[in-house]
Amino acid sequence: MKTNENALRSVVRSILEADFRLKHQLSKATLRLTMHPDGHVPDTLTRIRVLSGVSVVGQGDKVIRREKGASILVVYVKFLPNPELSEYENIEKLAKETKKLPGVEIVRVVSLNSRPVLHNKRPIVF
Repeated sequence: MKTNENALRSVVRSILEADFRLKHQLSKATLRLTMHPDGHVPDTLTRIRVLSGVSVVGQGDKVIRREKGASILVVYVKFLPNPELSEYENIEKLAKETKKLPGVEIVRVVSLNSRPVLHNKRPIVF
């Protein structure tokens, strides 16, 4: 009798928790941003954080600042993918929204979920 009661409680608990759990896993993208020389890294990271679906943003390495020209910033972004879009469409949306930010000139997708990313055997660059 006790076993059935415990099993019933376990089923009820999992049903109740299902309403509070994410329906889909977060995806983690690594992006390489080429920024305007005057681009401000902390503000750029903050602006990425407020994009729709983004949950975590972090800086992968130190900013590479060239004497003349652009700065290179590697960031990782955890985001909740739209289940109605393909993996490519989700990453494309994230990259295009990131490119619209002030100071960001080029966005290159380095990896998605720790796997290198290519589309039609070419890197994804916006």
